[in-house]
Amino acid sequence: MKLSRRTVIATATATTGVALLGRHGARAAEPIRIGVLMPLSGNAELVGNRQKIGVEIARDQINAAGGILGRPLELVIRDDKGDPNQAVANARELSSSGVNLVIGAALSAQNIAVIQVIQSLNLVQMTASAPLDGLTHEIFNRNFFRLSDNNYMRCRSLARVMAERFPDVTTWGGFISDISVGHDSWKQFSSALREFYPKYAKKDVVLTDVIASKFGTTDYKTQIFRMMRTPAQGVFNLTYGADMITLWKQAKTLGLSDKIKVVCDGSGELDLPVVLGKDGPTELWSNLHWYFGNPNANKVHQDLVAEVKVRTKNDPYPSSLIGPAHGAVLCYAAAIQAANSTETNAVIQALETVEVETAKGKIRFRKEDHQQIGPVNLAGSVPTADGFTFKASVEVPGAEIVEPPTPGVALKL
Repeated sequence: MKLSRRTVIATATATTGVALLGRHGARAAEPIRIGVLMPLSGNAELVGNRQKIGVEIARDQINAAGGILGRPLELVIRDDKGDPNQAVANARELSSSGVNLVIGAALSAQNIAVIQVIQSLNLVQMTASAPLDGLTHEIFNRNFFRLSDNNYMRCRSLARVMAERFPDVTTWGGFISDISVGHDSWKQFSSALREFYPKYAKKDVVLTDVIASKFGTTDYKTQIFRMMRTPAQGVFNLTYGADMITLWKQAKTLGLSDKIKVVCDGSGELDLPVVLGKDGPTELWSNLHWYFGNPNANKVHQDLVAEVKVRTKNDPYPSSLIGPAHGAVLCYAAAIQAANSTETNAVIQALETVEVETAKGKIRFRKEDHQQIGPVNLAGSVPTADGFTFKASVEVPGAEIVEPPTPGVALKL
């Protein structure tokens, strides 16, 4: 089956994306079942429970508007506990129960495991959050789609915004976790600084030091003082979780946060400004899978934010993971509508051709490697006497910073 390029807007009120038949018809028909793999317990449970909000809102909006092709949408949610083996077991169980469309996994390690079995299980898999570059490069699988920005796009978007907004911050260092993604991220970020500063700031950039730390480090004094001895005006962060929070709390205590002009964070989403509050760096820019405060918001975004406020009891800083999880459901709905089918191959072909209006904006999947192309969200925050405030937000067009597709071949840095 060949499908022409088309725009499909899958919202609760639009009639061009999902076939919105009467509610009675949607209830009477057999449901369309989409499996969801996410960590709802264990060390990564916050990730899964945040994404769960997004997929459930999308399901409820679609069903309230009449369903997909006149059929109600059902989510079959499974807890992978953040364990790759459990994620694979859950994928097998979903397949055996007749589910062939899956959202997940949330984490890169789980995706690496599940992607190995999806063709044998006749599944379509769509991750809404895993940025690991290799998922659409050396381990590319035709049945796999990535709705999130990849790491390459995230690092390059940060570098571009730094060159555009901080033309006088020309000396940079970095803190990274001592793992492959940390080292790769620094290579991507620093390479992009060298490209974008001459282009946008009309200046060359100087790279001072990248400091790698092992997971579980509790005392960062050595690393912080080492950075303070450099002339770095800006610092790139690619540390994670508790390590990230510990590092930057100590950086404030020891004076680094006040010495440097800007920190750009490629890993923490909103966690760093929310947790640090008034003790954050002078200015902090964060990559976000989705920004709830986007001033360029479309109706999908507006409707999502309104419902998120209800379900989170007016959380002032809704998780950026909610948006792409919500979008993954919309993408499947759009593909099913376009294909007039839930069959695996038909949905794959449809996903390769549709454009979908999500809360993040209009997105499409690149046919060659199934990487999502859409706006990349960033937000800048500054500390205040009683917390922090967002200073600005930026959308970088993904098509302008994404790498060339090389399905089956590792990304060359």
